[in-house]
Amino acid sequence: MSISLEYALEHKNEPAVLCCRAEEGTVLNEHNLEDPALFPDLCDTGLLDVTGAYTIAQCLGATLTKTCDSLTALTADNTTNIQEVADEAAEEEAPAEEAEAVAVPAVPAGTQVKISGGVVKLYIAEGKDIAIEFPV
Repeated sequence: MSISLEYALEHKNEPAVLCCRAEEGTVLNEHNLEDPALFPDLCDTGLLDVTGAYTIAQCLGATLTKTCDSLTALTADNTTNIQEVADEAAEEEAPAEEAEAVAVPAVPAGTQVKISGGVVKLYIAEGKDIAIEFPV
């Protein structure tokens, strides 16, 4: 099953594996990639080998050099135009700086704010029991 762009970016350092057959010359995007959460079971059963596989971040925008079946790891043998990946240390440093700059607004009494699983859940008791959820 293919993954969303948001999910691909969350798992950008996981191995890149095709979710379905793709033809030579295909420019790869998130819809061509398999969910990395399935890899441990697939590797244990021998259905998948991710040895030498590029990461998801490297393969977004890359091109297949030959037609490949589903559950094929994307490697130097079948992929070209691999993307350069930014330095991880600089990448991790930037979000930490942004988090410090975010101010938390005051909320009225009876208001509950929860953040779980990447979603903000806001419940406001006053008014008409307003509940708002959005991804972060």
